[in-house]
Amino acid sequence: MSEPRTITAKTIGTPQGGLFDNPWPPDFPAVGQRVAIFVYEVTKVDGENTTGTIQTFHVGPAETASRGAIGTDHELPQGIAVAWRGCGTGTVVQVSDSTRRERTCEVTPEDAGLL
Repeated sequence: MSEPRTITAKTIGTPQGGLFDNPWPPDFPAVGQRVAIFVYEVTKVDGENTTGTIQTFHVGPAETASRGAIGTDHELPQGIAVAWRGCGTGTVVQVSDSTRRERTCEVTPEDAGLL
């Protein structure tokens, strides 16, 4: 049997607080913790559809989990459109060294089909 797929997710950025929102107390999320998984996608560049090709994963507290589009695409002055999408929940299996510039974690999604 194959190992479950894991994703690398940023520990900052939530649909509720924005791309630089940090919903975590120090030293969280922790290994074994259940988290919400979100995707921040660039959906258009200069009017061209790019959905699914430019994206980053983010995690938040499990109680904020959702599925599907969160709001509508948001046009930015740089000529791009972005959107948040909920991808359910997952479990943290590894956390990066907190001394790194940008903290990330490895997460095993409960429903990989939502990614």
